Amino acid sequence: MGKRLGQWLFWIAGVIGLSYMAWNLTFSDHGYLVYQKEAVQLQQLKAEVSALKVERERLAKEVLRFRDDPRALEELVHRELGYVHPDEYMVIMPEQSAGKGKVK
Repeated sequence: MGKRLGQWLFWIAGVIGLSYMAWNLTFSDHGYLVYQKEAVQLQQLKAEVSALKVERERLAKEVLRFRDDPRALEELVHRELGYVHPDEYMVIMPEQSAGKGKVK
């Protein structure tokens, strides 16, 4: 009877040990669920990196265009800084809001 009890305890301890390992494999800090979440995050970061590389290439081309083409630089100064030539006039139009100017 003692040998049979020992076998049962051995099997129960084995099942408990396997259950603990399965639980850890799935739900621990380094488990399967965390791995899946990090894999999704990795794909998102790779997509963001590729988009940033494209943006960097576009900006590098724009910088080269500004270095080589003085007209491009002049266009940027006109657009961004509001620069006008002596023979030009600047007309400043007030911004209209959605609710302003409507009669109730």
